[in-house]
Amino acid sequence: MTSLFSELTYSTSLKQLHLCGNTFGINGVRSMVPFLRNAANLSTLHFNSNNNINTECFEILIRGLKRSIKGLHFYNCNITNISALDTYNLPTLQQLNLNCNKIGRDGCITLSNLLQQGSGSTLTHLYLSSAGIGDEEAELLATSLNHNTSLEILYMPNNNITKRGFSAFLKLLVDASSIENTYNSNHTLTSLTFDISTRDETNRHIISALNMNMTYRNSEAAGRAKVITYQLNSQNRKDMCCLQGVEYTSIGNLFADIEPALLPRILALIRRECGQSELYTALIPVVPDLMSCVDTNGMIKDEMVRNSLQMAELTRQLAALSAKNEQLSRRLAAKEDSGDSQQSKEGSTAAGGKRQRS
Repeated sequence: MTSLFSELTYSTSLKQLHLCGNTFGINGVRSMVPFLRNAANLSTLHFNSNNNINTECFEILIRGLKRSIKGLHFYNCNITNISALDTYNLPTLQQLNLNCNKIGRDGCITLSNLLQQGSGSTLTHLYLSSAGIGDEEAELLATSLNHNTSLEILYMPNNNITKRGFSAFLKLLVDASSIENTYNSNHTLTSLTFDISTRDETNRHIISALNMNMTYRNSEAAGRAKVITYQLNSQNRKDMCCLQGVEYTSIGNLFADIEPALLPRILALIRRECGQSELYTALIPVVPDLMSCVDTNGMIKDEMVRNSLQMAELTRQLAALSAKNEQLSRRLAAKEDSGDSQQSKEGSTAAGGKRQRS
């Protein structure tokens, strides 16, 4: 290691460095530091259990890294403290693999601090298999992701997470406590892996929410889809409230804070997306609000205007029919006069013939 990195100290072309399957320890790590401080293009570092890496080595490496590093992979390296990540900022770090390192609660607090940087967080992939994580640690991580817009993949199998931890991530993805909270849930996470039965109801809803995040890739579109699926559908809302320990409210109470003028559009949305039965369920409690939106005086005036127009049209049609009747009457009278004249002429001609024969 000393010979290798004394030659590599001023190398600027190296982008990825894989040092797995070797037996160096802290002295080898120290020999890397001059190289790490000058390696402007280094983006990824890989270590694994065959290296004699530990917490002290991890801190030396983090302290020596250039701030442009994007991927750090420490698989089964006997690291129990990762607080160096708090101390030494890595503003471009996107992938962090700490599989099989018992980082426990303190490690999850450090990771939570990284993830809670809001728009400043760059971490997109986080691997924490067999990392000594229980329900409390899972809740810390879930809470830290409430406003995170970078993390897409979180890998946490082989930990001691139970229903309590699973529920924390379900609430992260779909907060059923209100329409607004559902709309503002996490829409960035697209892959979440931990040990949960595929038949578990919580898992079914987690997968559904992750699929929405992956499908829409847009916070507004994903939020809208989740509101339609988990708030406007009464059965799904009831299931989610039960799983999250939220008091279930009827759809009438759910719409209490919504402007009544918007209710027709919402009801149309329920009919289109959730079906006829859900429309009836939603329609019953909101009829009074819908009626309060109706301008009765305006409706009466509109009806009077329509009636006046209809009467005017009927009057016009009546006048046209009367004119037509008069025209027909004149034609009939003219025809009758013509017939009488013809008969009179024929009678005179017949009388003259008789006198001539005599």
